[in-house]
Amino acid sequence: MDLRLALSLAEAKARLRELEALGVGLEVYLDPALLEEEAVFQDLAQALSRPPSVHLPFWNLDLLSPDPEVRALSLRRLLFALERAAEMGADRAVFHSGIPHGRTPEEAEARAGRLVEALRPLVRRALALGVRLLLENTHEPHPMALAPVLEAYPEGVGFCFDAAHARVFSQTPEPGPWLALEPEHLHLNDTDGTYDRHWNLGRGVLDHPRWLGPYLDHPLVLEVREDPRPSLDLLRGIGVGRP
Repeated sequence: MDLRLALSLAEAKARLRELEALGVGLEVYLDPALLEEEAVFQDLAQALSRPPSVHLPFWNLDLLSPDPEVRALSLRRLLFALERAAEMGADRAVFHSGIPHGRTPEEAEARAGRLVEALRPLVRRALALGVRLLLENTHEPHPMALAPVLEAYPEGVGFCFDAAHARVFSQTPEPGPWLALEPEHLHLNDTDGTYDRHWNLGRGVLDHPRWLGPYLDHPLVLEVREDPRPSLDLLRGIGVGRP
């Protein structure tokens, strides 16, 4: 089972020994405030014993912003973060579409076609670097807002499923329709159904044992803001007896 814990770039190196003791790998969020810090990346890259995955920056970034300066900044930030990911030997890089909250289904679907074009430079660079891009559901109202991107880049972009985002932010709260997009990577945490709490699995309403079984051979990234051991125990319990 490929279990990983999501940590910020600032805390990742200090917690590598803890990850080793827990038997999990790392997914590191590439904080834009630290992207220029050469020493931070060099130190972490030297300390890693296995390839991490990364989460590319996302705050205030939108490749389809109506402001051309925001569009240009977003592309520069994502491309530079992708270079940093490759420097660390990352195998995967998760990113967000940048869709604002509250878009209608029609707006979201129209936006997806434009996003296909806007992503070309990022997909091209990721393929050259050998880093798999993974588009995560965030504020999309339904899976069809992501499907055109995944269909346009079958070799370049996979799907990262976050069940908490689906429950809290979308109009398609159940996992089934999203799982039809065939996720390659999953972000796991639990929620009360109203807020994106980042609780341990089993504490909220998502009932991961009900639907997660077929995906236990995929990278599973815990995005929890507390001691992750209860979530690890639950995941390993689901996996007992499976090949």
